[in-house]
Amino acid sequence: MKTLMILMLTGLLASCAGNNLSNAQWQSEVSKQVRQWQLQPVKRITTFNLDSWASLGENYLIIRTTPFKPYLIELASRCSGLSFANALLTEQSMSSSLSAKFDSVATPDNPDIPCRISKIYPLTQAQDTSLRQLGRRVEADTAR
Repeated sequence: MKTLMILMLTGLLASCAGNNLSNAQWQSEVSKQVRQWQLQPVKRITTFNLDSWASLGENYLIIRTTPFKPYLIELASRCSGLSFANALLTEQSMSSSLSAKFDSVATPDNPDIPCRISKIYPLTQAQDTSLRQLGRRVEADTAR
């Protein structure tokens, strides 16, 4: 039983370590995907309701308004602590939408330091999955 717990803990730690890209690496990789996919930003997400989110470093995050409706959010500047936050706060100018240039996100650890949303890109499910797996792919490429 003790061996099983140690193996489970080791596996958990290894999976966490595999996603430890630096903020510069995240920024570079996500920017490259945006250009490659030729993503076009939208001004706002209407009927916004935060379903879930995932950090992509401290300049990008993915939010989902439903489990099947993902968006890539580019922040105007680095949002300290975003990579380690377990929750996300949104500051919206209109309660039913999320707008680029006007709205922001923050972490519970730094609620008084809003991170302005620069751009919002609609994503497909495949793009969402690909971006969330970037950390694992980059780590694997560097290990070769």
